[in-house]
Amino acid sequence: MLPDEIISEILSPALKVSEELFSDTSDVSPFSNYTPSTSDYLLVCKDWLRVATPLLYNVVVLRSKAQTNALQQVLKTNPEFGLFIKKLRVEGGFGTAMHTILKSAPNITDLFISLSIYSSDSTGGLCKGLPLINPHRIIIVDPHVIKPLKNKHLDALKKALFTCIPSWSNLRIFGYPDVELRSDWPQSAEKATELSQLLAHTQVHTVTFDSLSRIPQWIATLYSIPSLKVLRFQRPLDEKLVSKIESDPQLRKLAKYTRIHKPTHIEPDITPSLNPFFVPMQSASEETRETVWKRVLFFAMYTEEMRSPTFSRRTSELYPSRLPVLCVSKYFHRLALLNPHLLESLRLSLNITGLAQLLEKEPHLGSFIRRIFTAVIPTRSPIYKQAISVVFRHIPCLEVLAPVADSQLGITTELFEELGKIAGHSIQKLSVFLSDTDSDVSLSSLQRFTNLRALNTGGDIRLSGDDLGGTALLNVFTTVQDLRIRGTLGGGIWNNLVELFTNARLDSLRTLVLPMIYGSSPELDNLLRVHGDKLHHITLGPLRDIPVLNLCANLTNIKLCDQDDLAKLTPDSQYHALVKISCPDLPKNADPEEVEAMLDMYPNLREIEFHYFKWPTTEREISKSNAVLLAESLLLKNVKVLDKEGRQWSPRLKARKQSRTVS
Repeated sequence: MLPDEIISEILSPALKVSEELFSDTSDVSPFSNYTPSTSDYLLVCKDWLRVATPLLYNVVVLRSKAQTNALQQVLKTNPEFGLFIKKLRVEGGFGTAMHTILKSAPNITDLFISLSIYSSDSTGGLCKGLPLINPHRIIIVDPHVIKPLKNKHLDALKKALFTCIPSWSNLRIFGYPDVELRSDWPQSAEKATELSQLLAHTQVHTVTFDSLSRIPQWIATLYSIPSLKVLRFQRPLDEKLVSKIESDPQLRKLAKYTRIHKPTHIEPDITPSLNPFFVPMQSASEETRETVWKRVLFFAMYTEEMRSPTFSRRTSELYPSRLPVLCVSKYFHRLALLNPHLLESLRLSLNITGLAQLLEKEPHLGSFIRRIFTAVIPTRSPIYKQAISVVFRHIPCLEVLAPVADSQLGITTELFEELGKIAGHSIQKLSVFLSDTDSDVSLSSLQRFTNLRALNTGGDIRLSGDDLGGTALLNVFTTVQDLRIRGTLGGGIWNNLVELFTNARLDSLRTLVLPMIYGSSPELDNLLRVHGDKLHHITLGPLRDIPVLNLCANLTNIKLCDQDDLAKLTPDSQYHALVKISCPDLPKNADPEEVEAMLDMYPNLREIEFHYFKWPTTEREISKSNAVLLAESLLLKNVKVLDKEGRQWSPRLKARKQSRTVS
């Protein structure tokens, strides 16, 4: 058996609420996350229950009426628990239960009060209980910056605070509400002055401000507080605010702050070698030395990071320019140029002309290029069109040609065929848009892409007349697993593209993305009828009358780009393959019960993701959310509902008299 002191040290990190979290004044509460309750630790055994109870009640955070009512019942049954409460954070009014809580917690030293009080949220218990405590510190926040709330319950709370502040003899630290944008209490000069006069009757020695973009004129009224020693600015200040503080002698004497840190690149302090002629690994073989230094260069030139299209190529303190590495010595320069560390992954835009010039002078360097991520390139310009042609002729080992954002590189049919000749056997991921609508593509050029896994294309890929009648077309794109077709229905160009992929074998196809379709067409129906049974994942724009599930029997994952399409899936009978549905949000004005009944058509469904939706964070928002009601109903059927951040909804404690979910 461990002594209680050891158990306490073990449980403290899990149960204690940090000062940073308790005093956080962000508009979105840091306690609105969806993590399991720390009270579960009390259920492990009686020893943990005994030791953990004081730790659990040391800092109490109230975010809903249900939580407040539950705490009220606990304190009525076990009044000694109230003596453990040292810090209390109240993010609402929460009715009469607050009076019982404050009456049972005479040892409160730190009080956090939110002025986010709506007309339906009674503050009677809070107003009645505030005189019963005597805190050392109080923090007041009002997250409603643009549109301040106005109702009788909020006015009553403000009045109670104004009454209690002078009477709190232990008050030493006062956290000022945000004072920048509000025209309501205590932002205006009149209210700010009134609050300063109240603080003058206390023993407050520290006043804190969470964030300021300017120094208000009324701050001078705080100088009249006899006991004031510090005006603390919690967040770093820019030089403009610092100069404003320094220009006021009284403010300069009281102010405590930090400046905004501007990162600067600091060269490492390296002690010079005692032997200036020292050569690392001099006694090792050349093969060993090259192997080691090549690995060092791999990390020094952050090769792994460069392989991602989202990696920023802008130099920073963490990722400085890679060129100085080449200037260390002739040995490093030779190793870097003889290996793909420098040229393996490139991001090209207007700098493509420089790469073209380099490859014309040093053509062997083109074999090191594996990935090209394209930004905006004016391909209609003859200069850049020529540069692309030069680059395409020198990249025989290219594996990826993709954009850095959701766009495509527009190239002509001639450039497309040139790319196929040089890199068709090696390229695995290709994203291009054929901008030349006057030229046909030869079948042989398409057959050169023998290793293609992912294809993102649009434009007019149209076969020449001599190739249209043969059956050899079936051998095109047989290795493509992920196909993304860009374009809109109703145009001959898009229909030609869809017809091409309909006639291709596409033996390996598993994922089809059609993000820009609007409605149905015979061409699209034929595509899904021919290849639908191969698909496991599909992404579609507005469905309208496309019978997707009837044409694709094996879909496990479907992503919709229009939230109203969720109700349009409706297969003819139960669809057993579907495991996940992703859509922007619930259909507008959707009844959760009707949506739940519709989802019963998918007995193996395990996950629904709303990729534009974020779970509500306040009791008021949660009580109005249809998505919350649906999530809790589906959870009983073992179906998870996720928001855009991938967070699953976790049911909150409910008040007995309410049928809706609350925080």
